[in-house]
Amino acid sequence: MIVSATNDHYAQHLAVMLTSLLKHQQTDRPIHIYILYSDLSAISIAKLQRAIAQFRASVVFLHVDAQRFEDFAPGSGGQKYISKEAYYRMIIPDLLDEEVAKALYLDCDIIVRADLTELWDTDIDEYDLAAVDESRVLTKSDRDIRMNRLSLPLDSYYFNSGVLLINVKRWREKHISSELMEFVKSRGGRLALMDQDALNAVLYNRWLRLEDKWNFTTAHSSKHSAKKAAILHFTGPDKPWNSKSPFTKEYRKYLKQSSWEKPI
Repeated sequence: MIVSATNDHYAQHLAVMLTSLLKHQQTDRPIHIYILYSDLSAISIAKLQRAIAQFRASVVFLHVDAQRFEDFAPGSGGQKYISKEAYYRMIIPDLLDEEVAKALYLDCDIIVRADLTELWDTDIDEYDLAAVDESRVLTKSDRDIRMNRLSLPLDSYYFNSGVLLINVKRWREKHISSELMEFVKSRGGRLALMDQDALNAVLYNRWLRLEDKWNFTTAHSSKHSAKKAAILHFTGPDKPWNSKSPFTKEYRKYLKQSSWEKPI
């Protein structure tokens, strides 16, 4: 069960991410993909369907009522490049069928380099979610700023929300989506790191730390240090498609395999 959220600006990058993911799957388990959107053209939908059709996977497009987030501001400061679709992951349990108990959320700006079965099989029965600690790559000053901003203990961990293994059943039972929405509203709809701040503030002591390889963030690393990454996450405003990135060649490889650039 893979979930992502996109718009027309990021649909191409989602096709790349899904192509890389499906290329590396080695098990016979069927893969079900759910794409959350509020504004997505028919051409983007058709191109995403074509990319996925190459593999043993199904896809469902789930429309999200953007009015639920109309009072939620985009990221402040240097985070304004992040779109409102970032908030959609907070309501995933509200959108999926009742029988769904677990979901793996992935951002669009990702390349998958390994079979994700090991990640999917992680036991999160006693946790609300599993994620990768991002505070390990922050300076002490930046980490303290984040913790103080969210009124968290200074020795807390802070996860990146680009890869989330979500205990959907537990979220429903504990009404976590409502808790997250209320937290964002209590901040006047403005958070420095949007959904990521909300998730960390609400769930700060209720998540399982994953190995770094499952969400290796490029903003804090080099091409050499990223060699062991199972999931490569292009964090920050500089991406392989808009800058001189050491990962551009890898991105272009999966773009070609996705057939995105071929006309429909």
